[in-house]
Amino acid sequence: MLLEALRLRDFRNLQHVMLTPNPRFNVIAGPNGQGKTNLLEAIYLLSAVKSFRPGTTNRALIHFERTEASLEARVERGGHERLVRLEISERGKKVFLNEGQVRNISDFFGTLNVVIFGPDDIGILRGSPSERRRFMDRAIFNAHPAFSTESTHYEDVLKHRNALLKEPRVDPALLGVYDEQLITYGAQVLRRRLDFITHFRPVLTRTFSTIFDPSLAADLRYAPSWLDEGDDAFDEAAALQAPQYLERSLEQALRRTEREERERGYTLIGPHRDDLHTTLGGHDVRTFGSQGQTRAFVLAMKIAEITYLEERYHFAPILLLDDVSSELDRQRNRLLFDFLRSRTQGQVFITTTHRDFILLDQNLSIFDVQGGQVVERVSDDA
Repeated sequence: MLLEALRLRDFRNLQHVMLTPNPRFNVIAGPNGQGKTNLLEAIYLLSAVKSFRPGTTNRALIHFERTEASLEARVERGGHERLVRLEISERGKKVFLNEGQVRNISDFFGTLNVVIFGPDDIGILRGSPSERRRFMDRAIFNAHPAFSTESTHYEDVLKHRNALLKEPRVDPALLGVYDEQLITYGAQVLRRRLDFITHFRPVLTRTFSTIFDPSLAADLRYAPSWLDEGDDAFDEAAALQAPQYLERSLEQALRRTEREERERGYTLIGPHRDDLHTTLGGHDVRTFGSQGQTRAFVLAMKIAEITYLEERYHFAPILLLDDVSSELDRQRNRLLFDFLRSRTQGQVFITTTHRDFILLDQNLSIFDVQGGQVVERVSDDA
């Protein structure tokens, strides 16, 4: 998979950008606040049709002097070229594929696959459960584009159910309808997540052992919010083998929390409140891991995500690295670039404020960003 050409118009501070990326490594260099991350965000939008920055509005994606923005890319995948275009206005987004407007967005997903790793990801284990859920869901989306629609169904029902629970008098018949939908869509989300964790876990364990520390076994497990009281373990594989297990567990959990949910006015259990439990050598990373071990674990998660996609689905996603080298110590930064060079395929876009962080000297193009202007460097003298 290659991003062969990129053109942006009035996207944030990038008013006029035309880029012909290197098929391997692309370094986006410049001071902070010049538009480097915006460039990565544009590529991500062409894949997911939404920003990786939480809470981003359409208005925020458009240059402050304009009312619309346009993102366009020529993409090669499996020997076939496709032209992808995204038009953004305050009213919404329109997606075009080979000049035809895409009516069913799920048919578009998978045209361009990217994995992003940024400074916020370094703190994924120290942050809230939503950060770890976001990691899972992005990885699942790359492998199964239909997951975006499935998770949206769940979120829509959850929003309506929470609104109903806030009402002074709850209509029990309507609540029953929302319960049934929440169970159905929630079980779909859970099956996707559990299938991912089951296959991702051995890749993560192998990755951490090979790259960082073979003396410590890295592991992660799904931590549901809807287990029966007193249960402290969960067998993902067993849940996947019994199709009705997840629906039944969610239904029982809703019954247990019914009174408390009405008192609080929101849904207390479900995929939207689940978490990941991560361990090193059998000990909780969040509680007992050093800062270095925590960062190594997160880096191993991102490397394992790429490896998982390549091994299980036989394609190399485009990798977006947003200034992560400045967040890693020298040894882990070197290990990251050792991994990148070891891959025989895969296009990479890397932002940096200092060229010295980027341990690459072959198959490399450098683009300087200054005040929203992007210019390819003729030679790397820095």
